[in-house]
Amino acid sequence: MTTPVPRSRGSLAPVRHVVRAAAAALLVLGAASSPSGTAGAQPRPPRPGDARTVDRVRDLFPQAKGWFRIVADTRFDTGSDGRLAPDFSSLHHARVRRADAAGHSLLPRYPRSLARPIRVGSSENEGLYVEILARGARAVEGRVEDGLVVYRDAYVDTDVLYKSTPTHVDEYMLIRSRAAPSRWLFRVQRGPGITALRQSGSTVEAVDARGVAWLRAAPPFAVDRAGRRVTGTIQLDGDSLLLDIDLRELEPPILVDPDWKSTADMAYGRFYHGAGELPDGRVLVTGGCSASVCSGSLGLPACPTIVKAAETLDLTTRNWSVVAQTAVGRFFHAMERLGDGRMLVVGGCTDSACGLVTDTAELFDPAKSTFSPTGGLAEARAGSASMVLADGSVLVAGGCNGTSCTQRVERYEPAKGTFVNAAVLHTARGRATATKLPDGRVVVIGGCTNITCDGVLDDAEIYDPGTDSWTTTGAMSVPRAGHFAAVLADGRVLVGGGCVEGSCAAPSSTAEVLDPIKKTFSPVGALQQPRFGVLAVPLPNGQVLVSQGCSNATTCDLTNELYWPATGTFSAAPSAVTARAFHTLQVHPETLLAVAVGGCQPKTCSWWNETFDLSGFTGPAPDGGAPEAGAAGGPPSEPDAGAHAGQAGQAGHAGHAAGGAGGATTGGTAGIAPTAPAGHWALTHHEPSSSGGCGCRAAPVARSGAWVAVLALVAFALRRRRPAA
Repeated sequence: MTTPVPRSRGSLAPVRHVVRAAAAALLVLGAASSPSGTAGAQPRPPRPGDARTVDRVRDLFPQAKGWFRIVADTRFDTGSDGRLAPDFSSLHHARVRRADAAGHSLLPRYPRSLARPIRVGSSENEGLYVEILARGARAVEGRVEDGLVVYRDAYVDTDVLYKSTPTHVDEYMLIRSRAAPSRWLFRVQRGPGITALRQSGSTVEAVDARGVAWLRAAPPFAVDRAGRRVTGTIQLDGDSLLLDIDLRELEPPILVDPDWKSTADMAYGRFYHGAGELPDGRVLVTGGCSASVCSGSLGLPACPTIVKAAETLDLTTRNWSVVAQTAVGRFFHAMERLGDGRMLVVGGCTDSACGLVTDTAELFDPAKSTFSPTGGLAEARAGSASMVLADGSVLVAGGCNGTSCTQRVERYEPAKGTFVNAAVLHTARGRATATKLPDGRVVVIGGCTNITCDGVLDDAEIYDPGTDSWTTTGAMSVPRAGHFAAVLADGRVLVGGGCVEGSCAAPSSTAEVLDPIKKTFSPVGALQQPRFGVLAVPLPNGQVLVSQGCSNATTCDLTNELYWPATGTFSAAPSAVTARAFHTLQVHPETLLAVAVGGCQPKTCSWWNETFDLSGFTGPAPDGGAPEAGAAGGPPSEPDAGAHAGQAGQAGHAGHAAGGAGGATTGGTAGIAPTAPAGHWALTHHEPSSSGGCGCRAAPVARSGAWVAVLALVAFALRRRRPAA
């Protein structure tokens, strides 16, 4: 399906199937490993003495062993058109998802010869598919090796391997020498349900008549044996896709990994990103680190990919779409929604070590789905605290460069499109929390003395926009960074968790409240466990939901907690299905959902979203004492609330493992969130990705009372609350 496009000698852009952009199956990152039987009609079996391509890839790239193991048991059937169709019921690996967060799966079909196209479709409708023909590919026979379809010598010194799961079609290209082509052209034919292909930022999406994306192809990346990595591009040109990747910095053998996948998960796992609600209810996500994991402390993680692509989550269709790209890839940036609905993105780190920070700012226009430049900061910085003020201006306070933090404060004036200086902080700080008080003032709490948090602060400052002045508060009981802060109904601010020093050797479980009138902190009951990289949001009934985080350098778990203002105590809340920290969390009043997006943990990255149904928290909070057992939002009736909540989450995992990843649990269908009562999380999971070696752990679909992937639960909640759009 690809014709090598001539290129000047010495520039080796990898062989990458642009197919994924239009076929959702051509380009994908997965793979399969350990030996497995292949049933039904198969491509030509390996002959005695043949060197297996799968074995060669595993030997050259040990990380592929894990990728390939996932599909090792795949059997194939022959369709009426003679193409090979993977039988997903034969997949038994625990990390395989049976459907995406919206309940859909991919339907790939592989020809016996690359002279014919590959088809990638969606289970939602038989007309939702694309067929991708590699122009210039050799008419080589395919064969099955350990659950992968392999086309050996598909191009000059290039082998092509396909791994299939219900949510991904991964294409691997093994580049054996510099004689291999570095650009590929694919001709795409659309099924009757796909009305167009569109370039969506750095990706290509296949969309229906409503503009809903069903298949997505992301740009490929390539790695060599030394671990060097480059990223290519995928471009749409009429009914053709051009895949291009420059391999000059890499040394063969090289593995190129493009992918096709469904659209119910983000195109990029990310953390230290920005997120906000657009006027039409969609969630916009910008920037962040991808293909990485948490550092296990407040130190910066390895961040091999800084994301430029911005994505939106439509809560009515439950699909993500890549809508645009920022001019600058950034993480640890500030992001706030202006009064006219545009989103301001400002500052941030622009290299993986945060040695470089930017002063640039951009505006996202949701009506046009475009970013445009606006006036920049007077001082470049990352990790600033930000907040929209009552007059519509945006406060950007503190922040850090690669070596130190600043006292500088600026305000963005939307009408002029410029930043102006404001009163400086008393203490230079970055990575602090910013919380808006009911009277319009803003309190900035804790934070670090540099971007890597070598020093952690124990105080807070309150900004008065009317007088353009800062006032210091008394000290907290401990220094805090990576902590949470949330305003209470009475105007006080709840603060808790975090680390008292950058290594997070002993994360804090303490909590306290700030009285903004007296400017003093007072202790309240402790959290049920230490947490950092944690977030909190006030609920409609006055309680506060504390969302996840890590309890130590190696453990980020599923637990959540509720704060009871009347008693000053915490109790267990329903557990999540995906462990996460350093994520985003926001409340959507129209749908009564809290949406958690992305995040990381020490061993995984997250592409997923989860929602918390707030409909049971709309009345006044109980006025103290033990709430009635079983009441919505009330602590569990069991004495050991923490154990009770933990068991609920574990039950979901156990059910998932027993039934296969994505398998149905009580009250649900495979891949679809079961009915969840108000006050419970819902979530579905993303299969591990080979991208950058960041294999995200898949978890089971939760029972009611647990998380159930955002896209699945959202549809559910929306049906109960308002007509689906």
